[in-house]
Amino acid sequence: MIANTGPLAGTRILDLTHVLNGPFCTMLLAHMGADVLKVEHGAGDRFRHAWMPTDAGRDGYESLVVNANKRCITLNLKSEAGKEIFGKLVAKSDVVVENFSPGVMDRLGFGYQHLREIRPDVIYARSSGYGSSGPYVDVPAFAMLIQAISGWTDSGWTTPAARGSKPLGIGDEGAGVSMALGILAALYARERTGEGDYVDVAMQEAQLGFMVSSLHTLFEHQPVASAPVECADGYVAFHLPDLSPERWSALCESMGHPEIVDDPRFDSIDNRRTNFEQLMAEAQKWVRTMTRAELWRVFRDLNLPGAPVRTVGEAVEDENLRSRGAMLEVEHPDAGTVKMLRPWIRFAAYDTTIRHAGPAVGEHNAEVYGELLGLSSEELEELAGRGVI
Repeated sequence: MIANTGPLAGTRILDLTHVLNGPFCTMLLAHMGADVLKVEHGAGDRFRHAWMPTDAGRDGYESLVVNANKRCITLNLKSEAGKEIFGKLVAKSDVVVENFSPGVMDRLGFGYQHLREIRPDVIYARSSGYGSSGPYVDVPAFAMLIQAISGWTDSGWTTPAARGSKPLGIGDEGAGVSMALGILAALYARERTGEGDYVDVAMQEAQLGFMVSSLHTLFEHQPVASAPVECADGYVAFHLPDLSPERWSALCESMGHPEIVDDPRFDSIDNRRTNFEQLMAEAQKWVRTMTRAELWRVFRDLNLPGAPVRTVGEAVEDENLRSRGAMLEVEHPDAGTVKMLRPWIRFAAYDTTIRHAGPAVGEHNAEVYGELLGLSSEELEELAGRGVI
């Protein structure tokens, strides 16, 4: 195994999560150096083959990404021998993370109170659609449903033409980031108090937490920001109301409209805000004949807040990402060369990177069980034969 580096090196996470919400959380922790042990059974997390052709013989891209830097083991938690092994793993771990349906861990005999009997200072973190209490506690949830019920989807449908289209959202990722942050806070508190904790994240609430601008629009009855405007070969996004007088003048001059500088509708920040719709209508006229590249050059030359609207394919080839080494080519035995975003939380003291893409089901059984529990290859073969691992 390539040694973990990062501020969380030496922290062990038992990862019982599946699909995207939980694995995204534990991916962040693995990227920061934690030893994340992804625990699966049978064919493993169904997300491994989600959104792939039915005859695909390998894991899909999303699975390779969210399980990067983790070690994967198999364990049957419904068997008595499996329960015994899991208890030993808990005793040697700092955090247990799960996103099963409510009650599953209790039925397995590994609810928070039971885990505290094994390790009193354990941190138990779980994420679910609607939280561990309330009238929706047993309602099934997926990211698409959370985005729908939280208002995210409707907020994205700002024009009639958009209604009914598939929304781009962060229902899983937002909850995953929130749970990772909660785990880090609990680890920090444990250093001071010696006490573990129970971290509870509801996807519904996490989604609303990432909708501050939409909530502003609701409660203040004022829109936030503006839509991108069309140019000669696509769209550009820029922010005009809050430009300083010097930047406002420079922009008007560069666009070939110096007469607009002293237009009383736009000659101050307050007036530009008041006449925002008229301002954007004027801006639309300015950029219509210019390309994204030409406008991007203007924005950069004048140090103005603006950027081209790019496709995802264009975005990952960006020169800034390239100069920072943000995109990595990771070799995988089944998927070949996989292009992946390197850990984007960077530290001066640690060189965080992608050590490996998502491992196969049970790939690290011998390594983990031998290292942590001292099990021999013969014992592992015997446990595999009994369906324990």
